[in-house]
Amino acid sequence: MALDSQSNIAFLDSRSGRPVDALGDARIVVSSETLGWPGVVTQAGDKEGWEVDDLTVAHHYVAMNTDSASLDFEVRGPHGFRRVTLEPGGLWFCPAGDAFTHRVPDRCEFAAVSIDPVYFDRLVGAAKPAELRRVYGARTPQIEHLIRALVVEADRRNPSGLPFVEAMVTALSLQIVQHAGPGAARTPPARGGLSTATQRRVMELIDARLDRGVSIEELAREASLSPSHFMRAFKRAVGRAPHQYILALRLDRARRLLDQPGASLSDIALRTGFADQAHFTRLFKRHFGVTPGSILRARVGRSSDRGE
Repeated sequence: MALDSQSNIAFLDSRSGRPVDALGDARIVVSSETLGWPGVVTQAGDKEGWEVDDLTVAHHYVAMNTDSASLDFEVRGPHGFRRVTLEPGGLWFCPAGDAFTHRVPDRCEFAAVSIDPVYFDRLVGAAKPAELRRVYGARTPQIEHLIRALVVEADRRNPSGLPFVEAMVTALSLQIVQHAGPGAARTPPARGGLSTATQRRVMELIDARLDRGVSIEELAREASLSPSHFMRAFKRAVGRAPHQYILALRLDRARRLLDQPGASLSDIALRTGFADQAHFTRLFKRHFGVTPGSILRARVGRSSDRGE
């Protein structure tokens, strides 16, 4: 059900600095506007097309295509307009103050997070304003999961509390630096990869064997490729190496298990295929920017407060 409110993410005319209601006709179905989240706004909704000229954003802005279909639109650059495709889960990131012109002809479903630059720099530990660039079409499991987690928190009226939100925004900010900072790769992944049918079979096998583990050799046989050829094709299709993708899925499953009653770190580490609790904790913190123990303690504390 749509909220009875408009988007409160601040867009500006890049020349005059005046506010522009760029999402005025968007249908906002989830918003953190009334939750008092410091330095960050999270929203989700849909919009019937979008044509804007020389807009900018007051805060760092990351938007994700949440539709099941790809979104094609045009972006103006130094040599005219070029076509951009956001696959489902694909991302667009725009740093604060960066001007853009877009032509989005079709309806789009989106989730968006806006982060105050001062708050962002504090979270990532930057001594001076972070140097970030605009990015189109990135697709990373980490950022996708973090944005979806923030949308769920906003939709459920922030049951996990502000410390959890800050932990998620910290992790999201660090991922943004990795993908949009000075050291980020600027070349798109090579074309080609797995066919749609082959990729679907491989993903189904990964999902079925996630708790027990699946080898590159088994995945390659499913794709009827040699292991080396499979690894190259998988990276072209998905954007990351098979072992990195599988690790991200295991950690995401572990994050969901932390919300179950009676969860313990040792049991979750075992159920998600990690060698031991210490190894699980180290990789979880590297992936999400927060330890699983802190999330578990926060959940137990909330349950105690409610008398559960």
